[in-house]
Amino acid sequence: MPVTSKKLKYQCIKEEIIASIQNGTLAENQCFPSERELCELFGASRVTMRKAIAELESEGVIYRVRGKGTFVNRQNKLTQTLTKLTGFTEDMQMRGMKAESRILLTECVLSTAEIAENLKINQGDPAILLRRLRLADGVPMAIETIYLNDKIFHPVLEEYTGGSFYQFMHERFGIIPYRAIQSIEVVKLLRWEADLLGNPELDMALLMHRQTYDENNQPIEYVISKYRGDKYQFHIELYHVQNVVL
Repeated sequence: MPVTSKKLKYQCIKEEIIASIQNGTLAENQCFPSERELCELFGASRVTMRKAIAELESEGVIYRVRGKGTFVNRQNKLTQTLTKLTGFTEDMQMRGMKAESRILLTECVLSTAEIAENLKINQGDPAILLRRLRLADGVPMAIETIYLNDKIFHPVLEEYTGGSFYQFMHERFGIIPYRAIQSIEVVKLLRWEADLLGNPELDMALLMHRQTYDENNQPIEYVISKYRGDKYQFHIELYHVQNVVL
């Protein structure tokens, strides 16, 4: 794979690697060649190759998994803007993608202190647990766990069979989500979660907690979701507030 250009050698190597990813020679999540193999392939020194690899990693083209190696990243992550209250199905439809839900678990549980606080019910009261795998164009994107007040949503256990839960909520109960409070953090994935999300090598995820309210400011759901960090990113737009001392 010869490199001939007036550009610096590491820049040429970067461009060839990116081209190999774009044309499918290097596939998404494929283990990246070792530094020694790349040096031999490109006829480059370790210093030159390390600079190329470092820039590829900083630009998100590749990612490292400690103890396992370096892998090719997905180049076009899905971006969700956090200024509007929408569901996963609506998000995907706006992108022209097909959203799917695979129900993993539906059962009635006794609410923990955390669930009770977020649903404004008493600890130990029954709550519905609905866990789903969310997919976009057939690709697993997130594991979503929803908790609901059993007194309101008990029919969910028998009647909900998949699809947009917000649409089901509106049509079956006449409830429309009005506002939500969300928090996001980075967490470690369990092995079964990584397998379910279609990437056994993935060890980190974006964890989102959402407490959703209706127009009467009553909580209607508490959601815990784990999004694939290699396929998803969140976008927040900030505005300067006047008369604030910086």
